[in-house]
Amino acid sequence: MLTMIVSMARKKTQVKSRFSSYLFLIINTIVWGAALIVVKPAFEVTTPFRFLLYRYMIAAILSIPLLIHYLPKIKNLKKIIAKVTLIEGVIGTISLSLLYFGLSLTSAIEASLISTTSPIFVSILAVAILKEREEKHEIVGLLIAFIGTLLLILFPLINGNSGITDISLTGNFLILAGNIFTAFYYIFTKKYYQKLPKILVAVISFYVCLIIFAPLSAVEAGGITNLLALIQQDSQHFSVWVASGYMALFGSIIGYTAYLKGQEGIEASEATLFSYLQPLVYIPMGIWFLSEKIYPLQIGSLLIILLGVIIAEKRFKK
Repeated sequence: MLTMIVSMARKKTQVKSRFSSYLFLIINTIVWGAALIVVKPAFEVTTPFRFLLYRYMIAAILSIPLLIHYLPKIKNLKKIIAKVTLIEGVIGTISLSLLYFGLSLTSAIEASLISTTSPIFVSILAVAILKEREEKHEIVGLLIAFIGTLLLILFPLINGNSGITDISLTGNFLILAGNIFTAFYYIFTKKYYQKLPKILVAVISFYVCLIIFAPLSAVEAGGITNLLALIQQDSQHFSVWVASGYMALFGSIIGYTAYLKGQEGIEASEATLFSYLQPLVYIPMGIWFLSEKIYPLQIGSLLIILLGVIIAEKRFKK
């Protein structure tokens, strides 16, 4: 009898934990779904490196109260900082750089569609690194989803000379490369951040990214003097403030923390499935705010990807 009560209590706790994870991931989906649409106009003025510099500068300033609150309460702080610095400083910054340089070359909707496919790579790495179980139907589903991804990537080639100039094959491949690094990033955060305070991890990551993107921006600009002049020019454009402010507050502090919290109670491959809800956010936003077009091949590719996902992930319905 006691065993049954304990078992029921444990199941109730698991259900509550799963519901909490879903709630956090829905918040993340909305925030990150709008991200590339909000950021895209800024690249008419600034560069990805400078945008990332502004983003993390604002995020670092906004997170100072959180840093003051959490630092005195954390044990093994040096180990935590070293771990976060390694993951964020290498994998995180590379994936971000590839994503935003790709976005600067291709349309926001196309960039968002391709970035939505990152769970495919997460699922593959989850099996290889985290030893998560993979069944035959999951492999079939992933292959179908990957075909849809290739159609998205090769969209400029397939269309040929059809007059579509806002979508870049180079930009698409950069975002694909970013997806692969993002998949590694998600796997490593799932493996090494599990027992760490998520808000503290997020705050440390802001300072790590700020320290990295500052010199990269200076090198890109040709020196600190040139960088300061470019920063002054960028600050006069509303689109740069909107993009940097949105990604600092919503993309970094709220969205990133929500993702880390969301993946605590479920598998890494399941957590990333919420990315497939993002088209409900970025497609109408891209059409409405940026006057971008959605093409039949893009819709078809997305449907193929979703079909693959449904086949691959039907086990979660159980």
